[in-house]
Amino acid sequence: MIEKRFPFLWRLSEGRFIVKKHLMLLFVMILAFCLLAFVACDKGDNPSNPSSPSDNRVEKPIAKNNDYSNPIYPLVNGERKRTYQADPYIVRDDDGTYYMYCTQTEVYSPTIAFKRGPVWKSVDMQSWEYVSDVFANYVPDWGTSGAGVWAPTVVKVNDRWNYYYSLSVGSDTNPGIGVATSPTPYGPWTHYGKLFNSNEIGVTNSIDPHVFVDGENLYMVFGSYGGLITLIQLTSDGLALEGGLDYQKQNKVALGGYEVYDMNNYEASLIIKKDGWYYLLLSTGTCLSGNNSTYRVVCARSKDLKGPYLDSKGRNMFGPNRGDTVVAPSTSGAMGVGHCAVATDDAGEYWLLYHGYDTTNNSGYRVLYLDKLIWDDTTGMPRVENNKASNHQTRPGPYISLLEEQE
Repeated sequence: MIEKRFPFLWRLSEGRFIVKKHLMLLFVMILAFCLLAFVACDKGDNPSNPSSPSDNRVEKPIAKNNDYSNPIYPLVNGERKRTYQADPYIVRDDDGTYYMYCTQTEVYSPTIAFKRGPVWKSVDMQSWEYVSDVFANYVPDWGTSGAGVWAPTVVKVNDRWNYYYSLSVGSDTNPGIGVATSPTPYGPWTHYGKLFNSNEIGVTNSIDPHVFVDGENLYMVFGSYGGLITLIQLTSDGLALEGGLDYQKQNKVALGGYEVYDMNNYEASLIIKKDGWYYLLLSTGTCLSGNNSTYRVVCARSKDLKGPYLDSKGRNMFGPNRGDTVVAPSTSGAMGVGHCAVATDDAGEYWLLYHGYDTTNNSGYRVLYLDKLIWDDTTGMPRVENNKASNHQTRPGPYISLLEEQE
C-alpha cells in the first residue's frame, strides 16, 4: 500500500488534500456571505422596495414659498383686514410656527386706549392669525398714569418665553420697561412688573427694549429719541438686572444716539449676529406723521457686542443722519417704514418685518411689511432690494418646510 511504502509522500498528499478542502470551504463561505450581502443591500438600499426599512425614514422636505405683496393684512375672523400692527417683533417656536407681538388695539376697537399686547401666529410670515393677549387680565400700574404697552420683544430663556415691553404715554418723562413670562409663546402669562424706569437706570426715554442672547449671557438694548441707545446685562433668567440695578446703572454701555430730542435721533434698536459681526439696526426720522413720515431703518456694525458700531463710512452712531440705509420710504406708497424685527426661513434667508403707512389707502394705520434682507457685497451691510420698501408688488415669500409637509 502506498501509505506503507511511501509514508512521507502519503502524509504530504494528505496535507495537501486537507489544505485544498479547507480552501474550498473558505471559498464557499465567502461566496455565500457576498450573496447574502448583495441581497440585503438590494432590499435595504433600493427606495422602490416596499419592504425596505428606509421607507420609514422621513426626508427633510424641500422648503417652498408662497408669493405675497405688501402690506400684509392679518386674518381677523377668517378674512384679511387692514389692522394696526406697529412695532412688530417675531419669534419662532420649535414646531416651526412664527409668533408676532406688536403695539396694537384694532382686534377689539380703535377706541380702546390701553394696548393689550396681542399675539399673532403664522406658518409663513404672511398669513397672521390672532391668538391671545398678554395683558388680557392684567393692566400694569407701576408707570405713569394712563400709560400703555408699546413695542414688545420676546425671547426664549431655558424653557420659558420672556415678554419685555415699554410702558409709556406720549412725552412721558419717566417711562419704563417691564417683563412677563409664559411656558409657551402665546400664554398664559405671569407678570413680574417693572424691571426699571428711566429715572432708576439713568437713561432718558427708556423704551423699545430688545433682548439679545450672546453665548450664555442675556443683554438688553433700549432707548429712544432724547436719550442714548443703551446696553445692559440681564440675569440668566432675564427677570432682573445682572448685579442689580445700581451696578448696571454704573456699567451700562452707550451704543449710539445723543441727548437731544429730535427726529434725527435713533430708537427701536435691534441687534443680530452674522458671520462674526454684530449688526445694530436703528430707526430714525418722523414716525407718527402718517403719509408724511420719514421713518426709516439704518445700520452699523461691530466685531464686539459693546461696540463701537460704525457705518460703512466709518462713522459711529452718536450723531444725526448716520448709518447705512436698510429700508426707506418708497415711491410706490410705503412711508414711515421702520421699527423692525428679523427672522430666518428654512432656506437660511433673512427677512425684515417692519411697520409703515400705505399711502394708497390713506388709512392712517401703521401696517405690517415684509421684505427679504440682502447683505451688500460692497459695504457688508444688510438692506432690502433697492433699499426701498416694496408696496403692492408681488414677490416670492419666505421658504418654509411646513408648507411642503401640509401638501
